[in-house]
Amino acid sequence: MKKNLILLFASGFGLGLIPKAPGTFGTLLGLILAVIFPNNIYLLVGIGVIGVWLSHEAEKVLEEHDSPKIVIDEVAGFLIAAYNWHGFYLIMAFILFRILDVFKPDPIRQLQKLPGGIGIMADDLAAGLLTNLAIRLATRIFPF
Repeated sequence: MKKNLILLFASGFGLGLIPKAPGTFGTLLGLILAVIFPNNIYLLVGIGVIGVWLSHEAEKVLEEHDSPKIVIDEVAGFLIAAYNWHGFYLIMAFILFRILDVFKPDPIRQLQKLPGGIGIMADDLAAGLLTNLAIRLATRIFPF
C-alpha cells in the first residue's frame, strides 16, 4: 500500500508511467496546477520539499536511479518556472522549461549527480528557476 501511494504521487498520478515523454506529461500537470493555483507559494514549496522525499522513496521502489517514471520533479520545477506568470508567459515557460529539462546545460546537469531525491529534484528546480529568470530578463529587454 505504501509503495503504491509513493508511486502514485511520485509519478504525477500515473503520468510518469506513460511510455512516451513522461517528463512532458509531468510538466503538463505542473501547468495545470499553475493555472488552477496561480502563484501559490505553499503549493510550490510543499511539492518541492515533499518531492525530495517522494522521489527518493520512489527510486528505491523502482530500483532505478532517477527513473523517468518519477515526474514530481518536473511538477515542482515547472511551478517555479511559472511563478508570477500567466497566459502567454506560461506557454513560454513550458517550452523553455522542457528545453532546459531535456538538454540539461552543464550547471543543471551537475546538480543531477547529487544523491537520492535531492539529485532527482535539484536539476528540475534549477531549470525552473533559470526559466523564470530568463523570461523575467526577456520581458525587461523586450517588453511585450
